[in-house]
Amino acid sequence: MVVPSTEGGAAANTAGPEKRYAVEFSASAGEYFRIWIVNLALTIVTLGIYSAWAKVRRRRYFHGHTRIDGEGFEYRGNPIAVLKGRLIAVAAAAAFYGAARFAPYLIWALAIVAVVALPWLIVRSMAFNAHNTVYRNVRLRFRGTYLKCLGLLLWTGIILVVTFGLAYPYFKARLMEFLFRNHSYGTTEFAVPDLSYLGIYLRAVGLGLFVGLAVSLVGWLFGTALPDSRSTASVIGTLVGYVGYLFIFSYIRAEIANATWGTVRIGKIRFECALRTNDLFVLYLVNIIAIVASLGLATPWALVRAMRYQAQKMTLFAEGGLDSFVVAESAEVSAAGEEIGEMFNFDLSL
Repeated sequence: MVVPSTEGGAAANTAGPEKRYAVEFSASAGEYFRIWIVNLALTIVTLGIYSAWAKVRRRRYFHGHTRIDGEGFEYRGNPIAVLKGRLIAVAAAAAFYGAARFAPYLIWALAIVAVVALPWLIVRSMAFNAHNTVYRNVRLRFRGTYLKCLGLLLWTGIILVVTFGLAYPYFKARLMEFLFRNHSYGTTEFAVPDLSYLGIYLRAVGLGLFVGLAVSLVGWLFGTALPDSRSTASVIGTLVGYVGYLFIFSYIRAEIANATWGTVRIGKIRFECALRTNDLFVLYLVNIIAIVASLGLATPWALVRAMRYQAQKMTLFAEGGLDSFVVAESAEVSAAGEEIGEMFNFDLSL
């Protein structure tokens, strides 16, 4: 979920007391289930073609039910644009499969093409989704360029390779900075200081070692108690491992969201994200159990639960109030005009 911003507009810096705005999510699991089941059926019947319309319908529903100060977001994406992007993705996948199957010597050439194309895909996806996300008739924007994204991925990628992946927290932080700093709400840019996720990932590694030790201990205990049931001990150990690593995933997800949104500033607007690892872990665990037990039919319920929880833990604080900023930003955008061009004619995000 992307929340509106401010930074750089003169009118956005209106002084005044800071006001608190909760992010509300009013979607209903039953209502979304009806949308989801129709989308699924039509996607199957049309051999996937309707998936573009399904995506737009889903996003319009969720955007419209995400509200700040009583106003919902709008998603104005065009299904045809989404379909174009998906056809490109299918063609690329077919090219890789064909090369692997019939011309393996072309794989390396295609891999190089993929590396060069990845920054373009990221920039186009961000630009399309930002351009089609609207709050109070003012669009989000993404100003990142292909060359900047390519440069970032190349030098951070080299660091990742040299460190055998140990520099992943650094890579993640630089990528998040690039994505946030190139977003704006109208003419007002997002601002985020230098991020660091090193402490979060170090603690996650510690948790991972603990989980690995717990899995080994459980396997040993059950193997000793039930020497004739090694398969049972193996299954129990595997389950303990999955649950443990789900907890680690929840920890990383919560801590990175809190650390990132807690530093974002948009003029006189700031954010507070208060996700809790335990809450997120229980939510994910229950969702997984429900989806598996229902053979996938509980997916809409699980998704709505997750989005509602995340919205409940997000708060926006606007110095001088949100109304004055949005009104000033609307006037600024009207004066500058909208640059709607060919760069928004299809969506590469899946």
